Formats: sequence, C-alpha cells, structure tokens
Amino acid sequence: MNTVNSEFERQKQRKRAVKKGVMVLKYAALAVASFIVLMPILWFMTSSFRSNNEVFANINPFSLREMFFGTYSLENYRTIFVKYNFARTVGNTLLVCFLTITIGIFVCSMAGYALAKMEFKGKRIMMMLVLFSIMIPFDAIAIPLYSIIMKLRWIDTYKAVILPAVANGMTIFLFRQSFVDIDNSLLESARMDGAGEFRTYLQIVMPVSIPTIISGALVMFTAQWNAFMWPLLVARSDKLKMLQVALADFQLENGTMWAELFAGITISMVIPCVILIPFQKYYIRGIASSGTKG
Repeated sequence: MNTVNSEFERQKQRKRAVKKGVMVLKYAALAVASFIVLMPILWFMTSSFRSNNEVFANINPFSLREMFFGTYSLENYRTIFVKYNFARTVGNTLLVCFLTITIGIFVCSMAGYALAKMEFKGKRIMMMLVLFSIMIPFDAIAIPLYSIIMKLRWIDTYKAVILPAVANGMTIFLFRQSFVDIDNSLLESARMDGAGEFRTYLQIVMPVSIPTIISGALVMFTAQWNAFMWPLLVARSDKLKMLQVALADFQLENGTMWAELFAGITISMVIPCVILIPFQKYYIRGIASSGTKG
C-alpha cells in the first residue's frame, strides 16, 4: 500500500514539474515575443535623446549596450518646444479632443437613445446608415465635406476640425447597444412620475452608462489625436496646427529630422497612454457589453 501511495505521489510531482516547466516556457516565449515587438518602440524612444548623427550609429552593427547606455540629451525636446512651438501644437490637439468629446458624447448618446428607445419612421434605415458610416473610409467623403466647410467659410477655424467629428458612427453604435439593455419599465416609471424624454435620458439613462461614456470618449479621443488628413486640409495656419500634421513637418525636402521626429512621436505616444491606461477597464467593459446586446 505504501509503495502504491509513494508511486502515486511521484507521478503527481512529475506532473506538477512538467506543468511548471511548460508554464516557464510559455512565459519565456511571451517575454521574447514582447521584447521583439517592443524593440522598435524602445529604439525610437531612446533615439529621441540623441543627435541626428547618433540615431543610426548603433544600427549596423546593432548594439543593445549603445542603445540603452549611450549618451542622452534633452536637446531634441528643447528644439521642438522652443523652435517649433510644440507645446502650442499639443495644446491645440488636446483642446480639439476635449471639445470633440464634450459635444460628441452629448450628440452621439442622444442619437443612440433615439435608436434604442424611441419608435419612429425610418428607424431601421437610420441604424443602417450609422453602421454604413463606420465602414466608409474617410477619403471617400473628404472632398464633399471640404466643399461644405469651404462654403461655410470655416477653413482655418476650430469649427472645421471639431464639428465634423462629433457625430461618430462607432460611438453612436456603442451607445445604442448599451441603451437597448436598459429595462423599459424603468423609463416608463420615470415618465409616469412626470419626467420628460430629455430628463429621462439625462437622469436615468446616462448615469447607468458610465462605461459606455468612457468607451465613446476614448474612441473619439484616439480618432482626433491621430487625425492627419482632415486637419491638414482645414487647419493650415500654425496657430491651429494639429499634432500629426506637426510631426509630418519634420520630413523636409532634403531629408528627415529623425531625432526631432522621434522626440515628437514619443510625446504623441506618452500622452495618450497616460490618459487611456487609467480608463482601460471601463473601455473594455463598454466594448464587451456592446457586443453582446441585440
């Protein structure tokens, strides 16, 4: 009996050791894969602290030691902030993102509420148009949209950059999917207590949709933060220049200012991470819940 028990224990220990070994190999493979994926990002981030002559100095042959432990300087950051007024560019982009989110959440949530909880003629067609707008590439509507903005004399104004972005098809869809799951009896109770449609939307529906609000805000933020073509068309002056357009300015006719470009890219990457990471769980919750509702 003791022999059987000891053999059983040895088998359990072997299985446990094999399981641990497989787990170690999995984590090691994931660590290697993560390092390979992160290497280009780490390279341009460290290169942002070096001069243009030093940026590609450790590429051939490649040297990890030189990459991580070489000389560092903040000169590139000083150049883009002092010479190219990068602080104003970042401020412009953050302002545009904030105003787009503020107006856009209000507009998109009301549209989502109407599509989810109100009955009107052409509702299905409107929903199809919202879904269709998500699939249309921006290039297809850029020229007619630019013609409208030009006729309204909004070129080189904040209105031209902000207003076309407030009605975001993806955000409307997220709100609609979130509102569909709200019990109609809750809304009927509010109406019986004398609440109008707008008050019901504002005081009953919106407070229970915080994850969706955050998800929609992040969708609109990333869209505006990464926008290039539209700001390039309608925001031509330096006082309205957006971040991605400013980064393109480092690519000159006679070459690219790599060190300054990498410094600008690093800033353009760090700021969204600081903003997005704290709200990541709400974003995932809002996206996941919207995909499970009819």
